[in-house]
Amino acid sequence: TRPTMPAEKDKAAAGRAEGSLGKLTKSFVALVQKAENGVIDLNNAAAELDVRKRRIYDITNVLEGIGMIEKKSPNHVLWKGCSESSMADQPEIAELKKTADTLEREIERL
Repeated sequence: TRPTMPAEKDKAAAGRAEGSLGKLTKSFVALVQKAENGVIDLNNAAAELDVRKRRIYDITNVLEGIGMIEKKSPNHVLWKGCSESSMADQPEIAELKKTADTLEREIERL
């Protein structure tokens, strides 16, 4: 086999990171949706998902930014959710979804 070029390694690593972040986000959302009263302790979430708390913060910052969760305290968040119909009513969220879809297509193309 031919040696892997540095650029190819970077693309492969980025793909794995994106995939794992996507899976982690889905796992986190499933966890918070099952939480009692929709409130989850981020320390417990990090322990249950076996990831560094920093990764949980990355996810919660994005979810809070698009209105899907609300911080109740530094270590607790409340699931607010978001339906497809409400997303269409919010131009910023619709634009973010469009951008994310475009980026996913570009990543697949690479």
